[in-house]
Amino acid sequence: MKPAHNLDWWLGAADLVAVGVTEGASHIGQVHLAIADHSFNVLARVPVTRPVSEPVRVIHHGISRCCYGAVAQSGRLCQWLVRLQRKPPGSQ
Repeated sequence: MKPAHNLDWWLGAADLVAVGVTEGASHIGQVHLAIADHSFNVLARVPVTRPVSEPVRVIHHGISRCCYGAVAQSGRLCQWLVRLQRKPPGSQ
């Protein structure tokens, strides 16, 4: 196996992982928020927790979106960097 082909293999593997990280972060973030909503909906029904449940939900969802969004953006950045390194087919 030529070194260039070896590099192409690793770049392809890195690209695949970056896509997985990007898509995975988006989907896992959606699931996380959906699960959290179940708990927050219960808290919203309890009179003693009702006044604070919605502000805490807003803060929680904001932080979660920021974190999962940062992971997804990191994946996109890795994809971009990997694709900068790849050469078009037929070039040497």
